Amino acid sequence: MKKFSLLVLTLLFCGMSILANEIRIFRGNSTYQSDCVATYKDGKLYRGNSTYQSDCIATYEKGKFYKGNSTYQSDCVATYQDGKLYKGNSTYQSDCIATYKDGKLYKKNSTYQSDCFAAYQDKKLYKGNSTYSSDCVFTFSSNVKFSPALHSWFLYHYFQILF
Repeated sequence: MKKFSLLVLTLLFCGMSILANEIRIFRGNSTYQSDCVATYKDGKLYRGNSTYQSDCIATYEKGKFYKGNSTYQSDCVATYQDGKLYKGNSTYQSDCIATYKDGKLYKKNSTYQSDCFAAYQDKKLYKGNSTYSSDCVFTFSSNVKFSPALHSWFLYHYFQILF
């Protein structure tokens, strides 16, 4: 349940340049509907294959990630700005929880290879700096051009255990 909660929060930040109307996120290398863990549509992240309002996990709007359907400042869980993901409404360096650069996500303000904890390539998110099939954590249904915000939020929450 914790992993799913982290995944959901991660996807909150689905600030992506969408070339597809709806994006489904699957476990590992799978694209089976039974392995769908989340759906992103119109700035909202939903549980599994659902797009019902009651299944909304998170909302992304103007660089901010909110709990559920909310866009209230008090419900802001993260802010994405200039390749950095920050806690809550903050944009202070000390509140930076992840940095996105060139398809990779790094711990805090770092961009050192040893601090890379996730990578995105060809519709897939991988553990660490790897692009091996066995290290694939999630597969996306569409080959969309994701913004760094999506990668950062999604990966940070999935891999939060590393921090």
